[in-house]
Order: sequence, then C-alpha cells, then structure tokens
Amino acid sequence: MKGIKIFSIIGILFALILVTACGNNDSSNSSSSKEPKDGVKIKHAEGTTKVPKHPKRVVVLEYSFVDALAALNVKPVGIADDNKKERIIKPLRDKIGNYTSVGTRKQPNLEKISKLKPDLIIADSNRHKGIYKDLSKIAPTIELKSFDGDYDDNIDAFKTIAKALGKEKQGDKRLEEHDKKIAKYKKEIKFNKDEKVLPAVAAKSSFLGHPSESYVGQYLKELGFKEALTPKVTKGLSKYLKGPYLEMSSETLLDVNPGRMFVMTDKASPDEPTFKKMQKDPVWKKLDAVKHDRVSVVDRDLWARARGLISSEEMAKELVEISKKDQNKEDK
Repeated sequence: MKGIKIFSIIGILFALILVTACGNNDSSNSSSSKEPKDGVKIKHAEGTTKVPKHPKRVVVLEYSFVDALAALNVKPVGIADDNKKERIIKPLRDKIGNYTSVGTRKQPNLEKISKLKPDLIIADSNRHKGIYKDLSKIAPTIELKSFDGDYDDNIDAFKTIAKALGKEKQGDKRLEEHDKKIAKYKKEIKFNKDEKVLPAVAAKSSFLGHPSESYVGQYLKELGFKEALTPKVTKGLSKYLKGPYLEMSSETLLDVNPGRMFVMTDKASPDEPTFKKMQKDPVWKKLDAVKHDRVSVVDRDLWARARGLISSEEMAKELVEISKKDQNKEDK
C-alpha cells in the first residue's frame, strides 16, 4: 500500500509540474495574445511577431508606411494622418482611396484603432515604443524605423512590410523598378554636385537641418550631392525630438555656409514664419546659396514627411525640374 501511495504522490507532483510549465508558457505570450495560430514570423524593433498570412485590415501609424502599402497596391483601413488628410501626398492619396483617420502620429487614438478590428498594425519604433504593448493587445504589431530612419532604413522597412503582407515577390519587383527610376533621374539632375547642399525644414519651433543620418540627407547623398552638414560643423548641435534633425541658428548656418539649400515648408510656402524670420537675419545674405540664388523652397509633406519609394521618386523628379530651371537661369 505504501508503494501505491508513493506512486500516487509522484503522479500528482508530475501533473502539477506540467500544469505550472504550461501556465508559464501562456504568461510569456500574454503580450502577443492577438497573434494568429497560423501566420508569418516577422522580425522588427520589438522582437519577433507572428502576423496573419495576407492581412486584409492594416492600420499604419506613419506616412512612410502609407507609401509602402501604396507601392504594394494595398489600401490601409486606418492611418495616423495627424487629422490632416491633405498631408498625404496626392500620388499616395490616389492609390489608397478612403480610410479612417486614427489621430496623430505622436499620439494615435487606440480606441479608434481597436474599432477598425485590424489584423496588422505597423508602428514607428521611435514614436510608438511606449504604446507597443497596448497596440499588440489590439492586433499583431510590428515596429519599424521611420521618424528617425534614413533612406536605407526605409528600404529595409519596405522589405519587411512586403514580407508581412505576403507580397515579397511584388516587393522585390517594385524595388527593381525603383532603382531603375532613381538611376534615370540621377543622370537627369544637372546641378553642380560639388556644391555643399543643405536640406532643412523651416518648422514652427526652429530651423532644422537634415544631415546624412536623416532620410532626406542620406537620399540626397545617394543622388550624388555633397553634404554641407559635416560632423565638424554639427558637433554640439541640439537634436529635435531625439531624431537626427539638428536645430540651427543663423550663426551655425553661416558656419555651414551651403552652396545650395532645399528649404522644406508646409505646401512649399515661402511665407513660413520661421523661414521669413531667417531671411530677415543679416547673416542670410552672406550665405553662398543666397548670393547665387540657389535656395529652393519645397513641400515638407513630400520631402520630409512621406519618406518612401513613391515619394522619393517624386522628389527626384522635382529635382530634375529644379535643375532645368537653374540651367535656364544660367544660360540667360
């Protein structure tokens, strides 16, 4: 009898160990309870997430992810568009059609996202790190670089999104098309590329330079432009919202002294207050870019916010047109 009792106790203990082990496994996956049983594993900034095969209801929380979906002919059900649909550039709006706004990119509305019943959420690894767990409770969520990403990061994000959507072959084909377009535009851009170029945003808060660590900065370098914001002149400058963007005073601008400038404003308006204020500064007229009439005002939505395959192609196309106008001025 004692032997039977001992075996019974051992059996009970073994069962308890199994139950405890199962319980631990369940709790370790609690943050990803919305993951599908059958799906594709996607590596991203927060680890690895299983997403459904060919997700149909996708919510994106950055404009670059809108661009990626449009390039893959996928229409998102929800977008964090800052409650300003016009901020999405027209080539993208034409492709994606109607969608529901889920608030701002800085603070997307979780309730609105949940109501859309998404099967995939694509978030920014900088802006949305703090709400990743909340987003994951709504739907499988992947976090990728956008706000503080450069051109190469954007290409990597596009590849990850294509995989998550089950469109890797289509993504590869679209990237080949993109490379051909950029190579073509690069040849057609007739600027003197030995001039030091400064891309900068005239924001409400300050004048923000975009170095090669930023999307625009690296993209212009990719197109063959020489960077004005070298480490030597940018050392010690304050960064905007922990991103790669540099806050520039008129004195710093004079130190940089670019040969050409692309100033990004909302809707390419020359009346942006920060830009007007900078132009009134005595330093402004001392800049080589100003002296030689090489300051171009461009659309911030296209150049700084969109950050994607389609938008970069539109930027290159615009650079071709600006360079043609420049040549015509010099020929006169």
